[in-house]
Amino acid sequence: MKNRIRYYRRQMGLTQTDLAKRLGTTAATVSRLETDGIKISVDWLAPLAKIFQVQLTDLLDAPSPERIEMLGEVSSSGAVTAPKRAIEAGFLLHVPATFPVAVQIKQDIGRYNEGALLIADRLSGDDFKQAFDQDCLVGLRGGKIFLRRLIQSPKNGARFGLVPLEPGIETKYVSQLTWCAPIVMSVMYF
Repeated sequence: MKNRIRYYRRQMGLTQTDLAKRLGTTAATVSRLETDGIKISVDWLAPLAKIFQVQLTDLLDAPSPERIEMLGEVSSSGAVTAPKRAIEAGFLLHVPATFPVAVQIKQDIGRYNEGALLIADRLSGDDFKQAFDQDCLVGLRGGKIFLRRLIQSPKNGARFGLVPLEPGIETKYVSQLTWCAPIVMSVMYF
């Protein structure tokens, strides 16, 4: 059965060894799980879903540009909180993105209005530079996600600047991101 273990592992910026440590197994076993080399049971799917913060069923179907992962709601501070209900975990829509993810705006923030659905294209680590000077969803260590404008950091030791979309919040400078996804579409419900 096809699965999305490799997809989610890469989206989190984990190596097979990193994931193996979290699962209490070997990198070789993770490789076999990703390539259908061994039968995947709920015993594997449950801890994987917990690590990736997805539903079990999300691990079993092939990735598609039409299936968008819902990451959660954006507060006025730009912090993203996970969706409250499983039904909000994803939806289908054709978008201009290879690895689409989405959030819903909880309160007006920057140029985005309450209720808007923001869709972003999750990039791999080598492609982060193309997101500079754009509004992005950014994943940091520890699983925190923020909506920020990504800039090249002027500070030594930090590669990225995360500029808030609202005044009164400090710009954060970090040396690495877990992942980055520039906003490619905003959908407003009326």
